[in-house]
Amino acid sequence: MKEILTRNLGLKILSVVIAFFVWLAVVNVSDPQVTDRKEIVLDVVNGDVMTKAGLFYEIEGKRNTVTISYQIRTQDRMNVTSSDFRAYIDLADYYPATGTVPVYVEVLNNKDYLVDSVAARPAVVRIKTEQIQIKDFDLKVNPSGFEADGYEVERYELSEDVVTVEGPESVIGRINSVGIEIDIQGLRTEITGTAVPIFYDANNNHLPLDDRITINVPEITYTIKVLKSRRIPLEFEVGGQPAEGYRYVGLQATSNEVSVVGPDQIVSAIESIRIPSSALNLDRTEGDKLITINVEDYLPDKENMSIPWNSQVSVTLLVRQLSQKEIEVPTNRIIREGESDLNYYEYNQDSIEVVVEGLSEDLELLDVSDLVLEMDVSGMAPGSHRGSLTFEGLPDIFRVVRYSDFQVIVMSKEGGPGMTAAEGGTESSSQEGENESEAREAAGTSVEASLESSSEGESFSLPQEETEGIRESSQEAVQ
Repeated sequence: MKEILTRNLGLKILSVVIAFFVWLAVVNVSDPQVTDRKEIVLDVVNGDVMTKAGLFYEIEGKRNTVTISYQIRTQDRMNVTSSDFRAYIDLADYYPATGTVPVYVEVLNNKDYLVDSVAARPAVVRIKTEQIQIKDFDLKVNPSGFEADGYEVERYELSEDVVTVEGPESVIGRINSVGIEIDIQGLRTEITGTAVPIFYDANNNHLPLDDRITINVPEITYTIKVLKSRRIPLEFEVGGQPAEGYRYVGLQATSNEVSVVGPDQIVSAIESIRIPSSALNLDRTEGDKLITINVEDYLPDKENMSIPWNSQVSVTLLVRQLSQKEIEVPTNRIIREGESDLNYYEYNQDSIEVVVEGLSEDLELLDVSDLVLEMDVSGMAPGSHRGSLTFEGLPDIFRVVRYSDFQVIVMSKEGGPGMTAAEGGTESSSQEGENESEAREAAGTSVEASLESSSEGESFSLPQEETEGIRESSQEAVQ
């Protein structure tokens, strides 16, 4: 194989050289036509036609070039370049029905080298249009970081308070706010600077700056005024009473102190800022009540003091509905004050029902052992009396609403069962008849008194068996 390739090598090389010169001679003599192509930047003319119509436009697919083709002789190809052509669209020719405009091509230079007319591909381009929206936005300041301890930003002075943004309606609709971001970390003196406006969406996230959006002020100049400050606690006073069956249990505030700025001798003399009860009134309230307070309205010296940041405090007055719990209390737990050693004391029932009012979560923990019942019996003569109780040591979070009626039966020990001869004494036989008569009268009086009405005027009758027992005891005592 190698011998075949190298055999007569000189003749073979000579043949190739001769063939090239023959081809070159043919080309120079015939000069054939060829099709050539160039990539040309696409210009747009009469764009103000869309602007005057209140429309924003863009070429579909964001095309910015077209390919042109033309016929040219082989020898002239090197004489023609892309700069010899211009491709453009005229928006005055925009046809809304199809949304297209034709592509025009002009030959600027070396037109004589071209054999045939120039063609553009694509021959038409599609135009997308959208309504233009112009919208004003209040410029916000979004500080980052914190001032140095004891210092507070008094205010931000901006070269513009409002900016105007213009662009396609769909893009403008995504903008929720416009602001500038300023670093105030460790700030203690007045500073001046510049910042570029930033677009934010509804979630306060940054929106990338779209090249279709224009803003009337591309840069904002700002000045930050700084004052000496002091944090002062708030003192809340609550007035009024909630609706019947409800209780005020406390309050919650978004802040319990505010930063106040002003002359040091004035600010240093203030211990607290009082929020009066007129601002925190809960009359006839049923449930929690939210009140928003501007603390600046309650500064003791409004002319020389101010709250430059977060002067609004939200206060929630907590009001809860009350519940009731019924507790059965044995009457033997009643503590009697002022008892007489000459009387017996009994009750007409073994227990009473006590109704206590309070918050449901507190009532769940309340037990009969927590109730201390007292009754003053010092003024009770023998007979039946309506019981009147006081409750000692019950926490303020509870209130006794009512308790069931009961009767206290007071009986005299004189002449009653268990009285001995020594206690009664002995008299001479000449006086026995007189003493017997007086004893009978005293015993009868005691029995009848026990059956009479209570001192409050309410009647009460003992059961028949108890009445008979008392009468028999009295008769035995007399005998």
